[in-house]
Amino acid sequence: MTTWYFSENNSLTTKAPSGKSDEDRYTINFEATTGAKNRWHTQVGGEVVYLDRAEEDKKLLTYTSAPLEADVEITGPPIVSLFITSTHTDGAFFVYLEDVDENGKVTYLTEGELRALHRRVSKEPSPLPVPYHTFLKKDAMPLVPGQVAELKFGLHPISALVKKGHRLRVAIAGHDKDTFIRIPAEGAPEIAVQRNVRGLSLIELPVIKR
Repeated sequence: MTTWYFSENNSLTTKAPSGKSDEDRYTINFEATTGAKNRWHTQVGGEVVYLDRAEEDKKLLTYTSAPLEADVEITGPPIVSLFITSTHTDGAFFVYLEDVDENGKVTYLTEGELRALHRRVSKEPSPLPVPYHTFLKKDAMPLVPGQVAELKFGLHPISALVKKGHRLRVAIAGHDKDTFIRIPAEGAPEIAVQRNVRGLSLIELPVIKR
C-alpha cells in the first residue's frame, strides 16, 4: 500500500503534513454528478460512459499529485481516510480516484461512498480487505457539528495503469444528483477536510511494482 496525503494548495503527496490545524473548506455542491450512464445504472441496461471529468471536478474538492515519474499500476481496493468537520449531523461522502493526463483530461478510475451516519468501523471480521461498516441502526453515529470525525472506507477494487507523466487525483463530493438521494435533504452543508498532524486525511493505493 502506498500512502498519499491531502496537502496544501489542493495537492496530493507522499509526504505527511506537519501543520497543526490546516484544513480545506468546501460547501457541498448538490449539482455534482457522474451522469446517467455511470456504473450504478448498469442494472437497467445500456452502456457505461464516464466522460472527461475536468469540468465536473470544478464543482468538487480535489487533491492532485505532481506528474508521476514512472508508470503506476493500481490493483486492488484503495482505502480512504477522511478527517472532517461538518455544519450538519449527517452527509454523504463520495470519493473518486482519477487519472489526469498531460493535457488535463480527467479519467474516472473508481469511487467509494459512505454516509457519515454509518462511519463506525466494526470490530467484526471484514468480508473484504477494506474497513467494515455494518450499516445497522445500533451502530449509527450522527456527526456533531464542528467536531472532527474520521470516515474510513474502501473504494471499489480496480486494476489500472496510470502512465508516467500523468497525475493522480482524489475528488471529494457530497452528492451525485443523477443517482442518489440528497443527504441531508435540506440546507447547504459546509465541510472542512483536515490535513494536519491530528487529522491525516489520505488515500492508500494498492500498488503493484512493475
